Amino acid sequence: MKKVFLRNPKGSRDWLPDEVIKQEFVRKSLVNVFELWGYQPIQTPILINWDTLSLGSNKLSDIAFKLIGQQAEILALRADLTTPIARVAAERLQGKSLPFRFYYVGKVFRYHARKTTNERELYQIGIELIGTKEGASDLECLKIITDSLDKLGLKKYLISVNHTGLWTELFRCFGELARDLYKALSQKDLILFKSILDKSRAPSTVKAFWSELIQIRGNKEAIKQLKTLAKKIKKLKLNKIISYFEKIFLVFPENIEVDLSLTSDVDYYTGIYFEVITSYLGRNVGSGGRYDQLLSKFGFNTPAVGFSLCLEDLLLALERQGKVFPKFKLPRFISLSQQSTKKVFETIDKLHKKNKHATLKT
Repeated sequence: MKKVFLRNPKGSRDWLPDEVIKQEFVRKSLVNVFELWGYQPIQTPILINWDTLSLGSNKLSDIAFKLIGQQAEILALRADLTTPIARVAAERLQGKSLPFRFYYVGKVFRYHARKTTNERELYQIGIELIGTKEGASDLECLKIITDSLDKLGLKKYLISVNHTGLWTELFRCFGELARDLYKALSQKDLILFKSILDKSRAPSTVKAFWSELIQIRGNKEAIKQLKTLAKKIKKLKLNKIISYFEKIFLVFPENIEVDLSLTSDVDYYTGIYFEVITSYLGRNVGSGGRYDQLLSKFGFNTPAVGFSLCLEDLLLALERQGKVFPKFKLPRFISLSQQSTKKVFETIDKLHKKNKHATLKT
């Protein structure tokens, strides 16, 4: 008879025991950091109402798996964990003492979850800090990321940050041109960016401004560049954004930089947003930001900030770095032929009570 192999759906995969053991190392390491910072676990359903997703983010609803229930209700597989947690906080926690500090570990499902691979199923781990305004809580969020990656032993990583306030001001000053240029950057299409700029009727000073702006990347030196550049456009008001970036670099002298060409893959951020990048993969392994208006869509007017890391990507980066992971501890095998079944189980019980691994030799 011909063998039939029933393969997994496109974009999903199996994880064998040795791989899961490595995953558990990553998960436990990060959870330890989150709990040290006072974060508590929260879980939400994988199957959610379509309205929850679409209310939270148009971008995420465009790439989500949509399902039809038996009563013709429209459902979805969650495409992120921030939106469902925002719904829980609004539905069940209003009136409780703020802030809420939550962490989560769970799967999300998206068509084209990665722009460069076929993955549709991702294992995310992250935090949400709900009920705190912009400022120290943003720095707490960034510090937890650096603590987490240091705990894992990841040696090469960079957190690239930007702020929606920068783009709000650029939209105000340059209108449709700024919006078109933002779309080009969102597509990572610098050729389109240059084409839009070249074809525009903007003065040469404005074109030079944009060309220089998207090249600004770094820490304190980059902020100096931004200050100098902002002076060339008199109607541009960036003092508040510049001050915000300066506060970040007072706390984080390394592993964090501003990247003024950075855009966001989700549309609910209202302040800082960032990506965590490692050279071991050449792509981001996580992202996050401030979302002060998301919870109000569910009837709870309170600010929030958070991030998520992709557990599979962290694992792959650590493997490429040469990380040595804990091994599965093989049990002692007890033979039935040596003694009665009852005696064998008694022996195994004694070993288990001493926290020693033991099982039947079969």
